[in-house]
Amino acid sequence: MAAASPSDQPHIILFDVNVSLFESCFGKDEDWSCRFVSLSSKSCSTAALDNALCQPGLLSVVFMGMKGDHVNVLRNYYLNGGLVVYFGIYGEFGQPTVLSRTFGIGPWSFSGYTKHIYQLTLPALQKFGNKVKEQQYTKSNLVNAPVKDRLMIPKELSYDEYIEEYIYPYDSDDNYDEEKLKLAPQKYESHRESMGTYSPLVMHESFNGGAVAYLGFVNGDGNIPLIVRALLTKQKI
Repeated sequence: MAAASPSDQPHIILFDVNVSLFESCFGKDEDWSCRFVSLSSKSCSTAALDNALCQPGLLSVVFMGMKGDHVNVLRNYYLNGGLVVYFGIYGEFGQPTVLSRTFGIGPWSFSGYTKHIYQLTLPALQKFGNKVKEQQYTKSNLVNAPVKDRLMIPKELSYDEYIEEYIYPYDSDDNYDEEKLKLAPQKYESHRESMGTYSPLVMHESFNGGAVAYLGFVNGDGNIPLIVRALLTKQKI
């Protein structure tokens, strides 16, 4: 039997992606079950990119930037059943909206840059398995997306935990305020409703198997590398 060509072997295309930055968050090539192929819009024509996206071993494409005709090639790859992932480490406010409009999904919008403990949603657990259910307290770029697109959301706090963290934090100098506590239940409910709009990982899946995802992670804390590797290689953790 003839040896498999490089294009037949499992690989991920990193298009206009700072490879060192990507590896610092999610692990080096040798940590993955596939290899990386790095391409740049400066040296790769749209025809060459289109050809690269037709290779049988391609698992997914990660990209940064939304300018030029190359984006149309990526959109066609998605429309034909491919997985396209935007690496949003820089947290440009308008990018989730531009991304969702370009690919005809969403709507998505930037919703913040802050720290939370995160939990995987049911669709994420079905996709990645049950070995990892949470991500430790970490900062990420966050997106407001339709419920069905959310793969991670902040872990819900109990009422007592909410009081401790938001009404009277341990490092606060606030004195006891009865009026403040009277308003706490209403504020707690508003807080619970708003938490779903803060997702560091969203993905829209089309009826034909194509998918577009946004990675808002800015580091490789805790389970983040495991989650991202599972997403991009289409394997369970």
